[in-house]
Amino acid sequence: MKRAIFCLAGLVLLAGCTTPSSRIVGMSLGMSPDDVLGVMGSPFAVRAAKMYEGGGSAEVWEYIPPVFSRAAFSDKYDKTYWVFFEDGKVVQWGEPGDFSGDSTTGNVPVKDYTDKKRAR
Repeated sequence: MKRAIFCLAGLVLLAGCTTPSSRIVGMSLGMSPDDVLGVMGSPFAVRAAKMYEGGGSAEVWEYIPPVFSRAAFSDKYDKTYWVFFEDGKVVQWGEPGDFSGDSTTGNVPVKDYTDKKRAR
């Protein structure tokens, strides 16, 4: 019984090491969705998607930390990340507070990076 508990605890700790925060360092601008899947794995959700009249597209993927990592680790690992694709290429990634859309700018649904993140 002790061995089973020890193994389960070990698995929880190992899985906690593979949070989005630990994988985000592999990201770079211009990556394809397949490249992102290779680095980050499958997203928790596709938060938004849009086709523009001119044929362009935009999509936002969300990566959240595993539930058990939020309780076991510090705020450093308790971050949600969004990856923003435009026309099938990464143009931005960061925490959700870094993204702010502006419908008046046409084909540019995301403004430049902002340090005004929402408080957790």
